[in-house]
Amino acid sequence: MRMDEVKQEADAFLKTLLGILDEDAAFEIEAEGEDGLYVNLIGGPFALPEERPILSALEHLLRGALHRKTGIEVDVVLDANGAIKRRRAELVRFALDKAEDAIREHRKIRLNPMPSHERRTIHMALSKYPGVRTYSMGTGDHRRVVLEPDES
Repeated sequence: MRMDEVKQEADAFLKTLLGILDEDAAFEIEAEGEDGLYVNLIGGPFALPEERPILSALEHLLRGALHRKTGIEVDVVLDANGAIKRRRAELVRFALDKAEDAIREHRKIRLNPMPSHERRTIHMALSKYPGVRTYSMGTGDHRRVVLEPDES
């Protein structure tokens, strides 16, 4: 019930904002988990990698507007033409492959450093995967996921 209200507020906010920006980009809103929204802007000027800072700023504005209107802290992912969704699918496939390697080879596998949202995707993808556990190590830009066989 509450997430329906949040989705309606997000829809109204985005229609207003995109109208101000004079953009004719369409968008789709999906619930993501129990307290999150995935918003995909379709078309429009936000598809280029250099536009990610603009998308991050819009994400921040949307999150703040939703909290102000509904009183709910909402985790918002603002995407353009499904790029983040495709990247998540790639990360999940990669994580599953690496988990199989860790189990088969009975060894730890340290992944390359990655941003926190990508590490979270890997942790979530493998959270119930039998025979492997994950954790993060390192700090700042050097933080990475480690996969290791679960001996328990």
